[in-house]
Amino acid sequence: MKIFVEKSKFANELKLFQGVFEKKTLMDILQNIMLTATENNLLEMVATDLEIGLSSNVQVDVKEPGTFTVNGKDFYDLMSKMPEGNVEISENNDLQINISNETKTSKYKLLGLQSSDYPQLPVSDFTSSIKISMEKLNSMIQKNYYIISPEMKFNLGGALMSINDDILEMAATDGHRLSYTHYKNESPLSESVGFIISRKTLLELIKIGDKGELDFSHDKNNLFFKYQNRILSSRIIDQKFPNYKAVIPEKTEYEAIINVEELLNTLRRVLIFKTRNNGVSFKFSDQKLFLERTTPEKGEAHEELKIEYNGKPFEVAFNGNFIIDFLTHIDSEEIQIGMNDNDSSFVFRPRKGNDINFIYVVMPLNI
Repeated sequence: MKIFVEKSKFANELKLFQGVFEKKTLMDILQNIMLTATENNLLEMVATDLEIGLSSNVQVDVKEPGTFTVNGKDFYDLMSKMPEGNVEISENNDLQINISNETKTSKYKLLGLQSSDYPQLPVSDFTSSIKISMEKLNSMIQKNYYIISPEMKFNLGGALMSINDDILEMAATDGHRLSYTHYKNESPLSESVGFIISRKTLLELIKIGDKGELDFSHDKNNLFFKYQNRILSSRIIDQKFPNYKAVIPEKTEYEAIINVEELLNTLRRVLIFKTRNNGVSFKFSDQKLFLERTTPEKGEAHEELKIEYNGKPFEVAFNGNFIIDFLTHIDSEEIQIGMNDNDSSFVFRPRKGNDINFIYVVMPLNI
């Protein structure tokens, strides 16, 4: 195999694969990326951790077709630091990958593994795919992924994406809070489907594109997302997602409107003292919100904010970091908080939104 490729363009494409590789794996070859040069001047790239897979291709000057696998992180680190201009990559069926710049002043040799040992990715022909706005999908992911902890397994280890006719929904929960987003998709689906998408898949989806549309398809075992020359596949998490809509109050009796920047800066001050649950007391009264925190070992915090509120007085406690998470993932100057009583879920919404409807539900802490 022998190819010439423009360094910057190639390094940018290789960067997309870095999140696929796991730090620890039982199979050494899963640390590798597979490269295949074809006679029609395409270089195909594939990486997988057996749960998700990513494939892509770039235009290159192919002198000799061929294929090999090489450590994906080492290969990217080297390519991103090579001198600008064209790079020559060659391998003579000895699994020694030679890499040099145009002037031959930078020469490197990496050891590879056989492509025949590399796992095959599942494939889809996308004949019955649905088109989804990449921009809106990314917005939904940004509003959901942070709730999912990498340590969470099974049904809480991902977000539920549902498509019902022309409504696309995404929800995530950790048992203490819930994020729920939805919008009207321009490409309706004849059937209703729902899948749990892993946190890792969501984060990789954000990287493959940000404008235009992607094609979404599925079979009984895998999900497929195609964006231009890139295809991300992910194994379906075969678990039942909790009935999250049951915890969203149908209506709320009282409503408060609060400036986002003021609340965010105040919470960051109040949370300087670290504790186990980061509890912050929220006291709602006529046109005011009092934030209070007492830590016997470290001290006390008292803050007062002007808000829009004329309901009955409320005192409730939240994990302050949960509220900060919400505030840092919205594009709105104000939020609306709906409430019924101290023991029920509180509903947070941005007052200004784009085409994405976003609801954030938080259970109060025991005071």
